[in-house]
Amino acid sequence: MRKFVGVWGVFEYLDETTETIEKVREKGIQPTVITPCPRHEIDHALGNPGTLVPWIALFFGILGCLIGYSLPAWTASDWVLPVSGKPIVAIPPFTIIGFELTILFTAIHTLVGLAVLGIIDSFRFPIPKGAKKYPRFQRDRFGVVVRCNNDKLNEFQEIMKKNGAEEVHVEKN
Repeated sequence: MRKFVGVWGVFEYLDETTETIEKVREKGIQPTVITPCPRHEIDHALGNPGTLVPWIALFFGILGCLIGYSLPAWTASDWVLPVSGKPIVAIPPFTIIGFELTILFTAIHTLVGLAVLGIIDSFRFPIPKGAKKYPRFQRDRFGVVVRCNNDKLNEFQEIMKKNGAEEVHVEKN
């Protein structure tokens, strides 16, 4: 795993956190935020970053529906049991199976997709070890993590201090 190089700060208030996020984004860097609870203000300040999760859910939902209709249709056409002139491959009886497999595939693969994307992001955007061990992020403090080069460390440190950070930690190479 890559070593973290950048600045991270601890904030008590939500408005200070969102102001810091906006100032950092103005400088062209997307910060990572550690919060005790989800807040829509932070999502707005981050610019509502996109994710692949809805596309993963859609793809596997369609795949589950396709399998849910095609598997019983294939089975019915392979083992034909004619019943009083009814069609062998009919949509209404297969709808239940199609619906259930749609929900099953969507739920399972969305959870797997979330886990895989989370693991990939933990390698792409490492969190400093000090921030991982800071227990207040789980209770009542917000953390803003900025990954940057050594030459921009002071700039982001000043932004965090001006916006009311309780603590600012700098980690260099």
